[in-house]
Amino acid sequence: MKSLVINNNSKGFSLIEVVVALFILSISVITIYNLIISTATSSFELEQRYLAKQVADNRTALINTSEKPSKPMKRSGEMIMGGDSWYWVEEIKAGLDQNYYEYEILVRLVDDDNYIYSTKGFLNNE
Repeated sequence: MKSLVINNNSKGFSLIEVVVALFILSISVITIYNLIISTATSSFELEQRYLAKQVADNRTALINTSEKPSKPMKRSGEMIMGGDSWYWVEEIKAGLDQNYYEYEILVRLVDDDNYIYSTKGFLNNE
């Protein structure tokens, strides 16, 4: 009886091994791409929020110094910060005590409808 001997001298990878390796590689590349995109988006949103906070801080400094209100009021305007145009709204209301006003400042990009940043505080009525 003859024995069946299989000579396995083939070198290289089988088609299944190549397909599995390419599948794993493609999943890895897609995951890394999504991570980069989400990081870039988060970085952009963080920068926008920081700039909006700076606009609100500038308005707070102004209402505490040169643009101090003498009565409750609502005012708005635009400011350039970081190369973008920002729209701000500030509302100054009477506080619980007659010696203080309460203020709220809302900031958004001029072309956007959603406010990015808001701050509240109290102002001494002198």
